[in-house]
Amino acid sequence: MTTPRNDSVFTLAQLLENNARVRPDELYAIFPDVTITYGALYERSRALAKGLIALGLEPGQHVGIMMPNCLDFLLAHFAVQLAGGKSVLYNARFKQHELATVVPHTDARIVITTDRIRDHVDFAGLLAATFPRLSDAPSPDGIALAEAPLLDHIVLFGETRWEPALSDADLLARGASVPDSVLDSAHAAQHPEHTAVMIYTSGTTAAPKACKLSHASLQRAWRVYSRSVGLAPGETVWDPMPFFHSGGIGLITGIMACGAAILSTPHFDPDLVAQLIEEYRVEHLYPGFHTLSLPVLRSPHYDRARWTGFVKSMVNVGPLGTQYVIRDLLPPDVPIMNLFGMSESSGLFMLTPPDAPEDKRLASSGRPLHGAEAKIVDPETLEELPADTRGEIVFRGAGAFRGYYKDPAHTHKTILADGWVRTGDLGMFDAEGWLYFLGRLKDMLKVGGENVAAAEVESFLSGHPAVKFVQVLGRSDERLGEVPVAFVECNPGMSVDEEGLLAFCKGQIANFKIPRQVIFVTEWPMSATKVQKFRLRELL
Repeated sequence: MTTPRNDSVFTLAQLLENNARVRPDELYAIFPDVTITYGALYERSRALAKGLIALGLEPGQHVGIMMPNCLDFLLAHFAVQLAGGKSVLYNARFKQHELATVVPHTDARIVITTDRIRDHVDFAGLLAATFPRLSDAPSPDGIALAEAPLLDHIVLFGETRWEPALSDADLLARGASVPDSVLDSAHAAQHPEHTAVMIYTSGTTAAPKACKLSHASLQRAWRVYSRSVGLAPGETVWDPMPFFHSGGIGLITGIMACGAAILSTPHFDPDLVAQLIEEYRVEHLYPGFHTLSLPVLRSPHYDRARWTGFVKSMVNVGPLGTQYVIRDLLPPDVPIMNLFGMSESSGLFMLTPPDAPEDKRLASSGRPLHGAEAKIVDPETLEELPADTRGEIVFRGAGAFRGYYKDPAHTHKTILADGWVRTGDLGMFDAEGWLYFLGRLKDMLKVGGENVAAAEVESFLSGHPAVKFVQVLGRSDERLGEVPVAFVECNPGMSVDEEGLLAFCKGQIANFKIPRQVIFVTEWPMSATKVQKFRLRELL
């Protein structure tokens, strides 16, 4: 189950430098109101990196970045890399409780944020509420927080002026006197296997942890994607995944490694996205989840005929019934590819190739490729299990992470002595070596002694025409120990009641798998891209 392959990897600073030299005038990033070329990104990031050095940032130190998908994010991230630092990516949805934990936990010397979406999120106000003593700072150079003792500076990109923070213009002015030679030497000691970024796990079942990802792991992981779709220099990928998420920072790295371009937006607006994809004739679509792909394909601005001829691929994860709906909405001959990935695999581990049989592409998660290994083990004994047997998915190689920052206990539990990484995910290989993701191990319900995978029930319920999205959890039951409960969101203009959904199940799936209760919702508690089931559980 392994295909070894030896590939060159670079630091992220080197990736940008190489592309700026080879294709300075080609687009790297497209946003609704601005685009930027490789050359311009390099020059602007260098100027900001000099500012970070002027603030006292030393090689290997941490800089927190709290932003949505926008040009400011890319400038901040690559400035940190060129200055020899490590980018710590804070979830832009974090609030006071999370920020009060993660800022000191990651030992950030500088935090960079933006006012570009202040009409939606006031990041400066959020930091002020999290750390009230910021208001006592006499100047941007006078930050002294007992709660975050290593934090020296805050930088606020944009037009807003906030006394405790430097602006991006201030940062540029501070760096104007830093020689090029100092900047060049700042990242000269970086190695591809060193940590480049830290991202927080999604926290769908527990408190988030900071994953350390190397320059090399990001590139190795996302070569799985670029090679599968044949991503070429000059092509464009739509990526709505948050940049602070592994699927975001990983993909923007993989795209840069190919000399291609990325299209993204600060907010998910399906009508705008449909227009931009057509305007820029985007070849590759990476929505990742059906909750992002379906709204675009159902937008009045989407026209199947007009998209025919330039769209080449889509990567999408969703229930099988929904995958067939998406297939029928896409232009003909555009393959949908499924995947398996997680923060600890740098966002991507395997992908179903576009030329795989359709049933494999839509239902399985692919087979290990490019120096990666995976197997199914008994979650208790860790002994490898044969094909067609359910167990825990473990992997090693490719984009495997380096551990959790300042958390040796969880690192030791997750990365085994021989390099295998435990995923906490339930899966199964078939006889041909295709991996099938069957849900989280913790999403296994024990109903009267029978094991029930929440993902199986979710997949079945998603086949009802009125169901847009569904999540299944277990609720304690005095007689059976646990019973399924379904949280359901209906499609616009459609409805179904609990009785109708239960009738849909009867005679089609085993009685012990049928939900005992259906709770209808219109909003979901989300992490970066996933539903936080532990918060749904609080509603039971």
